Amino acid sequence: MFEYSRAALLIALGNTKEGTWDERIEGFPNTIRWNAGHMYITAEDYLNKADKTYEIIYPEWYEFFIDGTSPFKWDKEPPTIEEIMVALKNQGERIMEFFNGKLDNAASETVDIRYLKLDTVDAALQFVTWHDGIHLGIVKSMQYVMK
Repeated sequence: MFEYSRAALLIALGNTKEGTWDERIEGFPNTIRWNAGHMYITAEDYLNKADKTYEIIYPEWYEFFIDGTSPFKWDKEPPTIEEIMVALKNQGERIMEFFNGKLDNAASETVDIRYLKLDTVDAALQFVTWHDGIHLGIVKSMQYVMK
């Protein structure tokens, strides 16, 4: 399911009109670039907690994309659209390879999200897949409004 979700995300992001990645759209707190980077860094964060040997690539992106950040408060240049797209594609491939055969493993660190416990690699990957889907819906809604 993660592989399908990530493919759908990359297709949708690839269909984003040039010049709209950083557009401020009424009713949306962030931009398409922020949502794309947020999906990337959230996956890195949760999957590293699930397995501490999963290396976080681009930890410097946290300051741009983690919960609570805003593209309208950035004081330096964020990653380019191309960098984010390549990172998302490579991350998807890396996740599929790295976690192959490890889904039943206990998480290195259990994450509690309200009543949800991410205590296995599988639970963390399911959360990441759900999270990608939520933000894919936001991106597609933003694209629709921009037509």
